[in-house]
Amino acid sequence: MSWRRFDLNVKGVEGIQERTIGGGVVTLVSCVVVAFLLLSEFSVWWTVSVTHRMHVDTDPQDFPINIEVDVSFLHEACKEVAMDVSDSKGHKEVLLKKDIQEEPFGENGCRLYGTVQVQKVAGDLSFAHAGSLTVFSFFDFLNFNSSHVVNHLRFGPQIPDMETPLIDVSKILTKNCLSVVATYKYFVSVVPSRYVYLNGRSVTTFQYSVTEHETSSRGPNGQVSFPGVIFSYEFSPIAVEYIESKPSVLHFLTSTSAIVGGVFAVARMIDGAIYSVSKKID
Repeated sequence: MSWRRFDLNVKGVEGIQERTIGGGVVTLVSCVVVAFLLLSEFSVWWTVSVTHRMHVDTDPQDFPINIEVDVSFLHEACKEVAMDVSDSKGHKEVLLKKDIQEEPFGENGCRLYGTVQVQKVAGDLSFAHAGSLTVFSFFDFLNFNSSHVVNHLRFGPQIPDMETPLIDVSKILTKNCLSVVATYKYFVSVVPSRYVYLNGRSVTTFQYSVTEHETSSRGPNGQVSFPGVIFSYEFSPIAVEYIESKPSVLHFLTSTSAIVGGVFAVARMIDGAIYSVSKKID
């Protein structure tokens, strides 16, 4: 097999076209380079990139937020656990069974899950011993076992690459800790977020970061804290917007045309130089 048959840069010598081995090699190398660059360009064009920008959140405070909560208590029956939500405006609501579902968990535990609607202001989502605090129920409140598993906590729908820190987070008290640890408190910093898909559809949600704190049942001055689990959340004044984008088809066609034309133009110059040098040597 001769390399001359691959030469696309035929040479004219006094009206005769000539194919050379060097021209065939240059043409094959050019085709390989073009194929590689075209695949790379197609990969870039096909990949969806996501850019983000930050801006001041302008949504009103009474904008409704849905909190998806799913928490399991390991050693407290459902009748012993109460859940309520309160905010910085002074609103407080004890969540009823129509708001939160409950089911037995393990031998003596209880799973509570559902969706809670709150306003976009700082607030607390609390789990503690059910019932009213009286002289007779004092020790029931004090002996509440706050061992729990946070199955998940979300503020709105899921978006691509969204991190949810509070998933399958477990806090289990041993017998030695029951008289020491009273309350688990999660400080949740919520960031309003908006994700715009390539087709123009947008989703508004809320991402968050969390820090944890454990409170002793007895303070330094002898005060008593009742056990429980509290999610203390606050909303950031800065919102984040994520926007999907990709180059247009026209941009892809223009780039591929430039690749093909540029590579073969350079190949023709290289082949011409090789041909001229070979003729001088001959």
